[in-house]
Amino acid sequence: MQDLLADMRIFQWAGIGLGEQETYRLQKSLKKLATDSSATELKLFGKILGTQKDYYIVEATVDGEGGDDDAEEIERGPDFEAKGTGVNKFTYFVAHNSLSEWHKLPDLTP
Repeated sequence: MQDLLADMRIFQWAGIGLGEQETYRLQKSLKKLATDSSATELKLFGKILGTQKDYYIVEATVDGEGGDDDAEEIERGPDFEAKGTGVNKFTYFVAHNSLSEWHKLPDLTP
């Protein structure tokens, strides 16, 4: 898992940062997400500033995500790239802040 505290110290040298407390809460939130989602790798992708809410985006490599069967593949079409390949190589999670629940974003479709 990414050492977010060390990475944010480097960003603070450049004048970019989330603040110590927010970074610490985000690190703890990422650890919880790693155990809940069985992710093998987690990386803070970024923060999007929205008009009504801000969003943290996390890029994850999740192994053994079951639930995809052949019927779903047929419904998605022949051009759909399977989980773990192409544009669906990573799984993305989003949260409004470091204390809120993480939500998995859907796979990309053609």
